[in-house]
Amino acid sequence: MQGGILVVGAGGLGCPVALYLCAAGVGRLGIVDGDTVALSNLHRQIGHSWQNLGESKACSLRRACLSINKTSSVEAYSFRLESVEQAAELMQGYNVVVDCTDAPFSRYLLSDAAIASGRPLVAASAVGLSGQLAVYNFEDGPCLRCAFPTFPGSEEASEPVASCEENGVLGPIVGTVGSLAALEAIKVLAKGTGLHASCLRGRLLLFDALDAAQPFRSLRIRRHPDCVGCSLRSARNPPGLPPRGCPAGLPGSDLVGLQAEELQVRLRAGRPTLLLDVRQPAHFSVAQLKGAHNWPLPELSRTSAEELFRKTSSLESDCKGAGASEEPTQVVCICRRGVDSLRATLLLRQAGVEALNLEGGLLALARVAQEAGFALPALT
Repeated sequence: MQGGILVVGAGGLGCPVALYLCAAGVGRLGIVDGDTVALSNLHRQIGHSWQNLGESKACSLRRACLSINKTSSVEAYSFRLESVEQAAELMQGYNVVVDCTDAPFSRYLLSDAAIASGRPLVAASAVGLSGQLAVYNFEDGPCLRCAFPTFPGSEEASEPVASCEENGVLGPIVGTVGSLAALEAIKVLAKGTGLHASCLRGRLLLFDALDAAQPFRSLRIRRHPDCVGCSLRSARNPPGLPPRGCPAGLPGSDLVGLQAEELQVRLRAGRPTLLLDVRQPAHFSVAQLKGAHNWPLPELSRTSAEELFRKTSSLESDCKGAGASEEPTQVVCICRRGVDSLRATLLLRQAGVEALNLEGGLLALARVAQEAGFALPALT
């Protein structure tokens, strides 16, 4: 099959997409992922195995693809796409792009880059027991911002951000959505055929594994003449992206951040620090920093400003204990990636608490500890 397809993300969705495309004989395949293979993800990332733990996901999936069809040209890109310009430049070498990422930042970045490079974008997502699939920026069809103009996680958004990492997903769900995404990519690539004409341009396919009567539904998406992503107006004023790992619409997010390196130094020095872990109790119970207090974001969000200040002050006093130094206790909000904790930080600051957000969350702290050659500080 002539043409090239770029698969961004080599996780639960990217694995079936890349494997099926390679098996179908796609002439050139590119795989982008800056992460490494982890044991906790193997249940849904079928392109990787125990033997690949710690290896680049892009390289691991490339090897799996070539084991199926060694005549294919498969290129691995073991880095993250950090800007529209960088992504658009990479897309120029391919005919179709498949978004298999798990973060709103990446999805909007890829949509904007696909518009800038003139490439159709097959966008797949899955979480829990459901999934979505659409083809954007194809033959005058709508883009992602036409369908979802408000960045998930912003104050204007109607729903919170959901991801596989935070909310979990069954392996067969990403397998189903990933297989359909591979099919849509083939449809887009197969110009001049019936397959090409039947792709999901202007449609959003919804999959719900709990709906036995109608597990699949298709909704129409219209292109908006004033869309900030793909309209003529946007060509003169390109849309902006919020910082990676930070929801849009949260003012002052750059002023309340604490780097993982700074927190690590602080904890190792024994300086008074109140760690507020805003993850769900089920996640907190698996692993947490020693001394951290679990205050889930939904509960914190429902608490009045007066109660937030009172409870935090009480926890600060308990944290200091008898005979502690006179140094003020620093309140630090933490979660897995630093997204929910940023919201908690801003809520606390509005209540008069001088809280800081651990940028990048526990994942960033774990990376810093690993690079320094010692265990994650005080992890229990």
